[in-house]
Amino acid sequence: MKPVVKYQHDSIVGSLKVGKSAMIKPIDHSSPYVSNTQHVYTSTVVKVNTDGSFETQNTLYVPTNEKQRGY
Repeated sequence: MKPVVKYQHDSIVGSLKVGKSAMIKPIDHSSPYVSNTQHVYTSTVVKVNTDGSFETQNTLYVPTNEKQRGY
């Protein structure tokens, strides 16, 4: 099972496309190598859902209107 990460829904740069990386602002990514305060590139998107969630090779991202922790 892939980890689930919330991302700021209005932070998408460009569009979500299967086969490409996405540029988003995650809110609660657990990796110490991923910033939860600025835009990051995801691994390759493998599925985009109609509710705004999307799956990459490594993670399931779900949209939220929350802001980053500490902001």
